Amino acid sequence: MKIQVERLMSDLTELSQFGRTGLREVTRPALTPADLAARAWLSARMTEAGLAVRTDPALNQIGRLDCGRLSAPSVVIGSHLDSVPQGGVLDGALGVLAGLECARTIKASGIALPWHLEVINFTDEEGYRNAGTVGSRAMMGLVGDEELRRSKMPDRPPLIQILAELGHDPSQVPHARRQPGEIRAYLELHVEQGSRLEAQGADIGVVTGIVGIYRYAITIAGRADHASMPMRGRVDALVSAAPLFLWLPQWAMARSLSMVATVGQLVLEPGATNIVPGKARFVVELRSLDPADMAQVRALVSEYVGARPGSSMETVLEKGSVRLDDCLQSLVTRAASAEGATAVSLPSGAGHDAQSFAPYVPAAMVFVPSKGGRSHCAEEWTEPTQLQLGAQVLLRSLCLLAALDSGEEAGTCFGG
Repeated sequence: MKIQVERLMSDLTELSQFGRTGLREVTRPALTPADLAARAWLSARMTEAGLAVRTDPALNQIGRLDCGRLSAPSVVIGSHLDSVPQGGVLDGALGVLAGLECARTIKASGIALPWHLEVINFTDEEGYRNAGTVGSRAMMGLVGDEELRRSKMPDRPPLIQILAELGHDPSQVPHARRQPGEIRAYLELHVEQGSRLEAQGADIGVVTGIVGIYRYAITIAGRADHASMPMRGRVDALVSAAPLFLWLPQWAMARSLSMVATVGQLVLEPGATNIVPGKARFVVELRSLDPADMAQVRALVSEYVGARPGSSMETVLEKGSVRLDDCLQSLVTRAASAEGATAVSLPSGAGHDAQSFAPYVPAAMVFVPSKGGRSHCAEEWTEPTQLQLGAQVLLRSLCLLAALDSGEEAGTCFGG
């Protein structure tokens, strides 16, 4: 049983047209017109594939291949179609479309599964408006009303407003929640977003765990003045914030060589070339597998902000690190071996929708190499042969799990 790589590549090419801003550059933030157009395209593709399609109250798109038993749980294959600004064509999109290709292949084979198979496009994984992984966290009951009302940037309406404008009732978001017993397992295929697989010459990464991600919205207060104000008379918010930008990476490296700290957004107010900044707003993001690393650097940031009168630090997200399921890791490793692929175990340094599920249901991730380690940029790329192999490992993993749950031989799915 083989996926059709030409069909998968065609889907990836068609999807990349939504939000295309360059040769291989995509800007498709969640619930923007480009994302909504991509969602409509996906819905049509799922319907063509014979899946039952619905959208839940968190606007997660769900395509379901029914096993014929109403009380059966579901195995979920998921990821996201939304992108970062000026992102690549594979991040998130590969996981959704490879899941769709697996569902097509299984349906065409006529194999009976012991559970429903769901392919899901989760809402706002990238955190365009707030904390990220919104749809998958909503499915696990982890998104509250306060988060829906917040927006991390002044020019981006909060989700509660966007949902209402799209004709959806924001108060219904909690009803997107699924009980853990409804989901047998969660699987996700993704580009590595790093260079470890490429450096080791490995075909497949079997993900052991996912780093924690902490984000804090910082406001450093100053005083707005005309640019003619003498230097000694200024209270410049940017100058006050600047040492933190230098110390933050040093604090992270002092804790662990695997910890990272990033400031990727900065807004100055009033924001004119001839006005001394009265406020500097930015987001600090910390990532590590070790919660103690996060707590220590968070404390240093808090101390820095607290020493500046009128400044503030607001928690946007504190998502703990997770360990992925050992049994599913073994299953993915077996699948890779059966496909003739070399596989290595490694943690993920990026957050994924799998992180929302892992504390509650068995979850696993399959990585394929990122060329040059690049991702979240136009240069993000993985060779079609590697994409094919990753999707094939995902398909065989599903078959192995189905055989395990049915008490049958997995080889029957692949001709012996």
